[in-house]
Amino acid sequence: MSISAKDISKLEQTMQAGGPGHYRRERYQAGAVHVGIYKIFAIWPDKLKEVEEIDGEWRESAITFLEINPRYFRSGYDKAQLLRYLKRAELNPKHKQRLLAVLLDVVGRPSGVEFRQYCQLAARLASKELASALLKLVNSEDEGVRRRASWMLEYVEGA
Repeated sequence: MSISAKDISKLEQTMQAGGPGHYRRERYQAGAVHVGIYKIFAIWPDKLKEVEEIDGEWRESAITFLEINPRYFRSGYDKAQLLRYLKRAELNPKHKQRLLAVLLDVVGRPSGVEFRQYCQLAARLASKELASALLKLVNSEDEGVRRRASWMLEYVEGA
């Protein structure tokens, strides 16, 4: 399944059209169905083990879910659960590269309960490239970015 930036933008427009308030997972899922990218929400709960064990469509969907970074009520808990399975998986180089981009994106924006799981994944994917990128972010003008980058860098350097 390939999801473009246009698909993501369309999903966000669909969600915003629903009005203010807390996004519920069901509402986000309905929006995803509307724009044709519903499969990312079909991961829970019976496909999580497959995300860890099989390099296939469900792992691809899991990474796409993290790239899209949907925000709805309790989405941080869904992401944390997904990250626990991904960090135990044998990832191919393409998936590692995509996840490195996700990690750097997470450092650049506020996150919630799932941030520790992102840091643990960063330790699993530790590389000179990631450490170098995080070092640059440690010097950011944004205090939140500096703090998150330094936390993630501690995990990477400790790996």
